[in-house]
Amino acid sequence: MLLRKQNTVPYIGIFKIASGEEFIGKVVAETVTSYTIAKPLCMVGTDKGFQFAPFIMMGDMDADVDLPKPVIQTLPNKQILDQYESATSPIAMPKKSSIII
Repeated sequence: MLLRKQNTVPYIGIFKIASGEEFIGKVVAETVTSYTIAKPLCMVGTDKGFQFAPFIMMGDMDADVDLPKPVIQTLPNKQILDQYESATSPIAMPKKSSIII
């Protein structure tokens, strides 16, 4: 069996649960049996494309969520990580400037 190195808490992770739903969140604690996740978000399709939405629609976004293992867990790609950090940060980041010729 191959084992991978555990990530250092806190970190941003992608999770896929048994029902097939996929979401992203900040892992603030991890035990042998569960993850504690802050600000879990999922992707939803809108008329403007895909956007983040709360994973638990009626839950308190400031409350952590406990997710029992086993689930599929991996790290996000750079683009998704940047979008997640932008969506959950209280600091508004300026858009990257470009030169138009």
